Amino acid sequence: MHERFKARAAFAGYMALLVMFESDYSFMIFNIFLAFAALELSFLLPLFAIRKKSEIPLSVAFYLVFILLSPNVFYVVTDLIHLNIFNFHYLQGMSRREWWNFTVLLCGVLLAVFYYALMLNQISGLFRNGKVRIAVLIGFMALGSVGIYMGRFLRFHSIHLFTEPFSIFARLLDAINLDFALFVGWMTLLQFLTYWLFLDRRRCTHD
Repeated sequence: MHERFKARAAFAGYMALLVMFESDYSFMIFNIFLAFAALELSFLLPLFAIRKKSEIPLSVAFYLVFILLSPNVFYVVTDLIHLNIFNFHYLQGMSRREWWNFTVLLCGVLLAVFYYALMLNQISGLFRNGKVRIAVLIGFMALGSVGIYMGRFLRFHSIHLFTEPFSIFARLLDAINLDFALFVGWMTLLQFLTYWLFLDRRRCTHD
């Protein structure tokens, strides 16, 4: 099955699951939608490659929008923290509600990791030079980690970068400390691990 079709079919299926069946994680409808939107934009990246000067403004604008939306994909992984609403006293027996919600949330997280791998693959395809590719990817992951921090701890969304840019910048500067650096480093590590496990090996096999 073509990966793009699989991504779209999985999105439709997961949305249907969230709408048709009751769960405590209905907010995943919005989060997965944002992740899917960023993935769809990544499929268009090759179309906005700069070939002549007249294309620079439109291409830069598109890449900027993509970069601003892209943290929404791996952000979904941090939604695992919402499992803390359940106690999971598994030694006392299985709670259907707990494990149903566990399944719903984990399905969304796995889908987001799949989307992230596809997105990294699209970015990788823009660069032929291996060293440049890795440098760009690491920079992209680090920026994404900053975006995840802003969304998780400062409670900013992508749209706020357009509506409250100065407020975001000021609060981000105030938030920079050791915890910020550790979080960004850990998220970057997880993203690079995703690349190494699901993309780098495949690329090496093809080479």
